Amino acid sequence: MSLHPRAPSRLALLLGLLFLLLAPPGAADGPLVLTVSAADEAQALEQGLEQALVRLAGLRSEAVLDLVGEMLEERDDEGWIAALERRQRVEDDAYRLEFDRFRLRTALRDAGVPAVLGERPGLLVWAVHDEGGQRELLGDAVDGPGVLAALGELAEARDMPLLFPLGDLQDRRAAQPSDIVGGVTEPLVEAARRYEADGALVLHVRETASGAEARAIAVHDGREYRSSASGKDPAAAAREAVAHGLDQVAERLARVTDASEWLRLGFAGVQGYAAFERLRAELTRLQAVEAARLDSLAGDSVVLQVRSGLDRDDLAELLRGSGFARAEAPDEGASADVWLGRR
Repeated sequence: MSLHPRAPSRLALLLGLLFLLLAPPGAADGPLVLTVSAADEAQALEQGLEQALVRLAGLRSEAVLDLVGEMLEERDDEGWIAALERRQRVEDDAYRLEFDRFRLRTALRDAGVPAVLGERPGLLVWAVHDEGGQRELLGDAVDGPGVLAALGELAEARDMPLLFPLGDLQDRRAAQPSDIVGGVTEPLVEAARRYEADGALVLHVRETASGAEARAIAVHDGREYRSSASGKDPAAAAREAVAHGLDQVAERLARVTDASEWLRLGFAGVQGYAAFERLRAELTRLQAVEAARLDSLAGDSVVLQVRSGLDRDDLAELLRGSGFARAEAPDEGASADVWLGRR
């Protein structure tokens, strides 16, 4: 998937470096826009603020809900929410809300609320819909009860990527409905490697006389997280069960940052200006990284000055989720607090 454009001219290279050095942190990090359904503006604001904080934190936790209450009590429309004219009713029961991401992230940090600061894991969903004993593997072309559609909406709301299988012959051979129903995860995790997923989410949705029941097992980094829920229909039950599972995965990954400091991170195997640009963009997408600027670029290595609320070791551990591991310093490389390279 990597692109390899032609090497830029010396002038373009210098201008590009100058732009990167002068560009303000988070310049491309736009507002968080939500549309919520509510009876009135006050209810819309409460629901929207909760959704925004859950999305930025990566999980729905007691700490997040407590912060929602505190911020509503100390309401500041010029601070954590954009100006009043940017909040509008788009229909009788629908409101469009626009939040300042940076201010909400700062509120999470200042309140000591754990948040997923690194790359969020992509889990492949193996789901079986069970109706009257007839079991069907759900996939790209098969989603009769709308289960995968509901999970797609949940993934967007949580900013936690969920991957859905094609459901083709290869999937049907690798992922047996009996394993999904029985909670046998090992072959399903192995089958998820086809999609380069970080783990698997095993879901059994069963229709009942009163609605539906769902059981989910989230598998990530060698651990299993189990959850269950019931709902009025398969989609509602599945969404609730998976939401609880994602919260458990995110809880283990969540961290609280301290006061921000500048660290010098060295990266081996970064060849050329285009690779450096991609690396910098990748780092600044992480909530743990407030800013990243060039320190030195030589040969196939680069040193960046990175501003973060995590210390050197915690930041290096967090970057493991983005595919980095500790590396030896180049023989003639610049000094850095820690050296990293692609695994």
